[in-house]
Amino acid sequence: MNNKDWNYPVMVICKRTGKIYTVASTKEALDILLNAWPVAEGKAFMIALQICADVERGQGQSLEARNSFLAAAAEAGVPIEIPVVQ
Repeated sequence: MNNKDWNYPVMVICKRTGKIYTVASTKEALDILLNAWPVAEGKAFMIALQICADVERGQGQSLEARNSFLAAAAEAGVPIEIPVVQ
């Protein structure tokens, strides 16, 4: 596992396609934000893009990327599910 992988993945549902994505890394989050996100605006969205890009370049922590991704999901009304870890 590299430092960009998330210890606790999240699942998001694309409202446009109904597809469920399991997001387990900053790279996956950035890809979804760029290619499958329902909106391309909003403060949390822009922050998540920047933080995920920074982490991919080796600046910042994966937890910060995960948290910003969750904030962007909340802002956009994107349904998320966080699997229970036992």
